[in-house]
Amino acid sequence: MGVVSAELPAQSGPPLTEFELSVGERKILQFKRKPQITAVAELVWNALDANATEVHVELRRSSMTAITEVVVTDNGHGMTPERARTAFQAYGTTWKTTRTHTEGGERILHGRNGEGRLFAFALGDQLTWESAAWEPQDVGDVLVGVRIRGNADHATIWQVEETESAREKPGTTVRISVPQGKPLSSLERDDAAANLTAKLAFYLRAYPHVHVTFDGKRLDPSDIIVGEPIDLELDLPEEYAGEDPPPVVTFVEWNKRMSDRRMLICNADGIALGEHGSDWSDGIISFTPYLRANLFNGLSVDDLHGLTMSHSGLLDAALKAVQKHLAVRGAQISAEVVRQLKTEGIYPYDDQPAAGTLAIERQTFDVVVTAARHALPNKRAARILSVNLIRTALESNPGDLHTILEKVLALSDDDRRHLKNLLDSTDLTHVIGAATTVTNRLNFIQALRKILADEHLRKNLREVDQLHPMVNKNLWLFGEDWHMTRSEVGLTNVLQAHLEDHLGEDIILEHELEAVTQPDERSGRVDILMFRSRRDDNSTERLVIELKRPTVKVGPKELTQIKNYARAIIDDPQYSGVGCKWRFYLVTYDYSDKILRDIRQKDRPAGLADVQDDYEVWVKSWGEILDAGERKLRFFQEQLNYEATDDRVTQHLRESYSHFIPDALAQPQDESEETEPTAAPEQEQ
Repeated sequence: MGVVSAELPAQSGPPLTEFELSVGERKILQFKRKPQITAVAELVWNALDANATEVHVELRRSSMTAITEVVVTDNGHGMTPERARTAFQAYGTTWKTTRTHTEGGERILHGRNGEGRLFAFALGDQLTWESAAWEPQDVGDVLVGVRIRGNADHATIWQVEETESAREKPGTTVRISVPQGKPLSSLERDDAAANLTAKLAFYLRAYPHVHVTFDGKRLDPSDIIVGEPIDLELDLPEEYAGEDPPPVVTFVEWNKRMSDRRMLICNADGIALGEHGSDWSDGIISFTPYLRANLFNGLSVDDLHGLTMSHSGLLDAALKAVQKHLAVRGAQISAEVVRQLKTEGIYPYDDQPAAGTLAIERQTFDVVVTAARHALPNKRAARILSVNLIRTALESNPGDLHTILEKVLALSDDDRRHLKNLLDSTDLTHVIGAATTVTNRLNFIQALRKILADEHLRKNLREVDQLHPMVNKNLWLFGEDWHMTRSEVGLTNVLQAHLEDHLGEDIILEHELEAVTQPDERSGRVDILMFRSRRDDNSTERLVIELKRPTVKVGPKELTQIKNYARAIIDDPQYSGVGCKWRFYLVTYDYSDKILRDIRQKDRPAGLADVQDDYEVWVKSWGEILDAGERKLRFFQEQLNYEATDDRVTQHLRESYSHFIPDALAQPQDESEETEPTAAPEQEQ
């Protein structure tokens, strides 16, 4: 890079040299976006490359606890003014370029590109290096001092100033002034020291006499590492066959969760040169993969950005190796957790082989309790409660699971996010949620059959406050898309205008139900008109359902009425020619043979009595609707190994529809009224 330098006369004190880099501010200021922990690591690496055995990273705070200054101090060989000028006068140049080891051959070098110092801009805008080093002079070695300054406002300008040494021994102190309001959240996190340790782990293990502290805490890989690192063999493409040693991924497992989980690109010795890819998300294992290869020596920042193109085959092999090991290791940890719960006698499932939803539920429980293993209480009573709460949530309402993990087990946001990603990727909770939905729907179908098949229950079923709200909660019977829709208030006036002329005064809109739910002769003895709308960018669909009382047998009169009503609505100026599709359903317990020719026409689905471009009129009995719903669910029913016993459907009615069912079903039969012994409950399949 081109350099402009000038000796500036000092009015007092030693001379100052100012360099202007020709690389351009944009190139330099890209380092402001680098990860903060990575920036700290680069400053530590610079100290270690100077043979430092003590490196201390201080986070100095204001009275408001915000970090105002980051200070990195080391006892390395320091810099003379001449070496400082050489090091800082140009971007991308360093004395390390042609070397593999530190001075005296003591240790492996990390840096090669002269970029490490620029990472400091990720932490603050004003940078100062103060260093002291031995310099040979006529009288012998003399300790000389130097001060280097850089500022983000003038990122290409660097000043090197000779000073009197304030130290008694060589070393360097880097001071980074943090602008007011700049958050250094990555350095404030509880896992900041662990994240930094992960980046330095191989080096600190190789040179145990080196001490690095971060915010007062010494970094020691042995404190957070689980077991020994494992080298994963890679299925390498042919182009890497000549590499010696061959590239390898070293898998290191930690005993605490870390926020920084990217793959580290390293030389063959495990010295981290950079990061690659996105964070690994695993709800069970906290780990760091180190991709180690000699061919990564000397990578620049630009080289790291282009790694996907230059070494895509190697990166893909590394990814597959890590994924394979994660599956094996995750299964091992889960088996250990389950074995421990069984030993304690609190595992909530028996040892019998499970099938259907129970097998899925059990598999999901194992995943969840494994991910939450560190958060489970130690005391037996609380531990049993936590385990049972997880099982209950999976059994009945998976949506409650995250609340339990947050409120009861105090799982961190980060851990819960990783667990959610794990469950989403395996679709286990989705399967359980779907299984719960299918089971509830099958129970509802059989429950409604039970009511309609019993003459006494059928006659006592009130439409307004019993049948209607049950149907309202189960509109999937008329198509899955209608399940989450709501009635359109704006339709009320239009429907009301045509109501009495075509359907008679006994029909009432569902919006007006409250007016007829008082305990009088007419309460619950009306036909109800339900209506729903669904819109997207291209079309609008509307559904109108007339629920006939179970005591009404639909015949030609009722069919003619609903047809005329449909045509009157379609011809209304508000809806004429607007591209809306209408479906009208006349729903009844039974219908007359006199309308069979109308609803059993050739080349039409059963029940379709009138079809035009913009509307359809259907007549359906409850038996036909429930049969169709059951057919849709039959595949799932077989997969779930589910049987709708009478006990089950009655219990479902009492739990889910207690306010909407006839009194005879609302409460269990009183034991004092029983005339025969109660049969043993049927076994669930």
